[in-house]
Amino acid sequence: MLTLKEAAATSVLSTRWTKLWKSSVTVLNFDAGEVFRGIACLNPPYSSDEVQEKRRWYINWVNGVLRQLQDDDGSISPVISKFRVQFFLEKECNSGGDMDRWLEFALISKRVESLELFYFTNNRSHHYVFPEACFDHIKTRASDIKLLRSLSLGFVDVRGEVVEHFVANCPLLERLVVYHSHSLVNLRLRRIRALKYLEVNRCEPLRVLEIGDAPKLTHLHYHGVDDPTEELMVHDDCHRLVELTLGFDFCSPEMAFRALSAYVGRVRTLTLKMHTAIMFPSNLAELTCVERLTLKSFPTQGHRSILGWTTLINACPRLHTLRVLVVTTMSQEKSRLLREPAVVNKVKRTSIKEVEIVGFNGFDLDCEFVEYAFEYFIGLERFAIDRGLTIPDFCGVHNWFCTEEQAHIAKERALEFKTRTPPTLLEFVII
Repeated sequence: MLTLKEAAATSVLSTRWTKLWKSSVTVLNFDAGEVFRGIACLNPPYSSDEVQEKRRWYINWVNGVLRQLQDDDGSISPVISKFRVQFFLEKECNSGGDMDRWLEFALISKRVESLELFYFTNNRSHHYVFPEACFDHIKTRASDIKLLRSLSLGFVDVRGEVVEHFVANCPLLERLVVYHSHSLVNLRLRRIRALKYLEVNRCEPLRVLEIGDAPKLTHLHYHGVDDPTEELMVHDDCHRLVELTLGFDFCSPEMAFRALSAYVGRVRTLTLKMHTAIMFPSNLAELTCVERLTLKSFPTQGHRSILGWTTLINACPRLHTLRVLVVTTMSQEKSRLLREPAVVNKVKRTSIKEVEIVGFNGFDLDCEFVEYAFEYFIGLERFAIDRGLTIPDFCGVHNWFCTEEQAHIAKERALEFKTRTPPTLLEFVII
């Protein structure tokens, strides 16, 4: 099977090749993440000759492929199972031009099953705006999007009315992702009969997210900014919800607790993304169904110990697998100076069999968690230490800053723990 680049290059050799290729292409994955991810992480300027050259190359690549796929009457022959675009936006980017044509191709072709637009940027004012012309088209020609099964919009400013229209008029839609939209204020999703996965992530203006009559919804990922209880409403008819991801940026422990308590007795897989400063109360209600728990910390000025989360861990009586991801942005010395004491809920556990710590750098914050797990998780069978030199993000992987010296220290500390693992442990892995 030829790649998209190879097929596009080969197809210009003959009319026969062109027809053969057009009839066989079902995936349009314009993935240049390895190119633009590095650009997006640069400290300005972003308008260097190298950046501009790569952007021009990408635009020409996408335009060239789409041009060849269209028939003389503008129609598209095969069903496109996946149409994916990754692009790095700059100051001059707006809602016109090439990106509008890419979206029009996907929507007006009537045959796209999965649409993913990732227009990532480092600047809040550089978002792509979902064009009103495209919205007007799908309002009058709803049949053009009836095959859509998956819709993902990253750094696309899209209004709630547009998203609601997609959901209401795509009877096959199973997956919906809206990431970093500055136009999403209210989103009410009712009668979403086919939807299985919903993610609304860091949409700062969002005030209301209402979900109901979603009999197939199994995975909900919500990352808010302020008080999650004022924004998120999930009705009882979402009875199949078993996997939940919640993120809190700037909220108190009480807010986090209230948001979480609504799902007691429902979810089996729980992921929380929050600051280590969030301390759960000692009377936290039991999360009786949680079997897999992932805790992702954000760096805080105080750098409280992640052992402050032991109350939450011990509120999960059926917990089998625990994964902790730690992001540290300061030196060991500074962390020691600024850190605050944590209230540790010391309870011996037999249900926890697997533990993984990602982002391990050998600092006190990490090591005390490993020591706690060795002492109190008395049924532990597998323990993994991942030094976390790469951390997954929305566009692929993000290379977290780590010097060679830090990496060496982390490895040495991990090897020290390997020599004093508990007797129940069957496997100790260093990644």
